[in-house]
Amino acid sequence: MRLFEITLLSFDLEREKNMRIIVVCICAWFVAQVIKVILNTIKLVYDKIKGNVVKKVTIGTLFKLGGMPSSHTATVISLSTCIGALEGFDSTMFAVAGVFAFITMFDAFMVRLPVEKLTQAFLVVREAVLGKDLKKLRVVEGHTIPEIIGGVITGAGVALLYLEFSPLFPEYVSIFQQFAK
Repeated sequence: MRLFEITLLSFDLEREKNMRIIVVCICAWFVAQVIKVILNTIKLVYDKIKGNVVKKVTIGTLFKLGGMPSSHTATVISLSTCIGALEGFDSTMFAVAGVFAFITMFDAFMVRLPVEKLTQAFLVVREAVLGKDLKKLRVVEGHTIPEIIGGVITGAGVALLYLEFSPLFPEYVSIFQQFAK
């Protein structure tokens, strides 16, 4: 227990590169979710104007899976970008982060998206056969290619903004300085 207390007391965010990267990843996730809420609100207003049936945008929308941009993709791309910029794009850590990012994006498009479509088809058949008064099933939402690309842009953008302008990364050499050489 004493060792745990000492570790907590000696934690210094300025010196802990790994924890700083986690902060960037959380910010990338949050920015992607806020963009998702903004886009859903715009869609809601547009659908109301068109007279379509609309879903409400609530605080729960901030934690919704699926949609534009992919927050999972934004998170893993921000992780990969930070590791590449700080450790080197030829490092083993960047290779691991890149594989992790690829698996996450592949899963969102090639696994979760088809599962979402199959679940929706199953629900239609289930309702036709058993009726409407059944327990609602949760539909796992996947991502389309544009949603994944939106996540890539969001994640890389947040990571690069943090690296360029945040005092949390004093060892980072600015991209603009690298190209000026």
